[in-house]
Amino acid sequence: MIPVQISQGTVTPTNAELEARVGEPITVRIDSDVDEELHVHSVPEHEFEVKPAAGQIFSFIVAIPGQVAIELHHSDKTVATVTVR
Repeated sequence: MIPVQISQGTVTPTNAELEARVGEPITVRIDSDVDEELHVHSVPEHEFEVKPAAGQIFSFIVAIPGQVAIELHHSDKTVATVTVR
């Protein structure tokens, strides 16, 4: 699980580097004080609406190996890059 905190304009973590396997569920847990959009640049791509709330859980599966960026669009931050093998 990737824990993400969005608070008072600050995102934690940013630019984390992680690893996963094709077909393995990847889960992001977000605590946020603002509306946001989580975007996963993978095959297939995934988008999730983030609300101002704690404990929001988003899961996805990557079907093709490679580098997958997990980004917050409104904050213009990369939370993590996942190397999927």
